[in-house]
Amino acid sequence: MREYPFTRFIPNLITMMSLIAGISSIKFSIQGNWQLAVLMIMLAAFFDFFDGWVARKLKKSSQFGAELDSLSDFISFGLAPSLLINLCFTFKLGQIGWIFSLFYTVCAALRLARFNIENMKEKSTTFFGIPSPAAAGIVMIPMYLIFVEFKYLQINFEILSALLIVFSGVMMISRVPTPSLKSIKLNSLYFRIMIIFVAIILIFLITYFWQTTLVIAFAYLILAIFNLFFYFFRFFSTTSR
Repeated sequence: MREYPFTRFIPNLITMMSLIAGISSIKFSIQGNWQLAVLMIMLAAFFDFFDGWVARKLKKSSQFGAELDSLSDFISFGLAPSLLINLCFTFKLGQIGWIFSLFYTVCAALRLARFNIENMKEKSTTFFGIPSPAAAGIVMIPMYLIFVEFKYLQINFEILSALLIVFSGVMMISRVPTPSLKSIKLNSLYFRIMIIFVAIILIFLITYFWQTTLVIAFAYLILAIFNLFFYFFRFFSTTSR
């Protein structure tokens, strides 16, 4: 019987934990436990980041792991967020609200399928469209607003949720270039600054968890909008010549 080193299975075990977190989020959404549902999606994103990183460090990447990762991402960042937002907000829009959720879920599936095909061709340092975990983070902005009890503006959460779902879905399947963390290279000085910056964010997460999460998600939303406008500006500038 052929023997395999335990390290070979570590990345897939981390991916399985991400999958379990995503499925648990669906369970908590159905039960109406919104905070735990959101936390499970965030936990899935945490595991999703580290399974690829561990696989690269251990040099244990495999086609099986890539397919398992795509399935996990679809459930955790495609199905789970759309169901959560529909059960909490967009169900009030009737059938239109369900259509929004279906649209987002289908876009997540298309984005992951395209990513797998492009990944087989070449290892790119640039994403096209925003990653599905980031899209899930943007979609859940209305949840963060509720958790921090944001009262400064009168917000129609159903309309806001619908707009964020459409924007995130479109951005996932778009050809808008998005920098990959793998492409970022820092010298020693900037690396130290980055460590301090991450430490400050962790301190705020421990002290003001939902407020900090809201700021991070909103900052990424602004960045995504900026990338979209820059992409169209460059596109029209090129075609007008």
